[in-house]
Amino acid sequence: MSATTAVFTNTATPADRKASLEGQLRAALEHARRLSAMDGHCNRDVAIAWEAVEELQVAQRQQRATAQSAFAQYCLANPEAPEARMYDV
Repeated sequence: MSATTAVFTNTATPADRKASLEGQLRAALEHARRLSAMDGHCNRDVAIAWEAVEELQVAQRQQRATAQSAFAQYCLANPEAPEARMYDV
């Protein structure tokens, strides 16, 4: 028997992750709205669905807050570039 190992790399770009999160949020919103319409607002499943929506919204806000500018990404990728140099004054 031969041992095999799998290497998983995160090949998703930030745009892909953003689109994925937005799609998940849209689906969760639709699900929560449908459950609310069918079962009313006092059902446990409805509360769980809306909690999932809130968690996805928090994740989306955190993702936006941690996004770096293109210049910051360039400086991280090219620390030797003149534009990326930091001088103590």
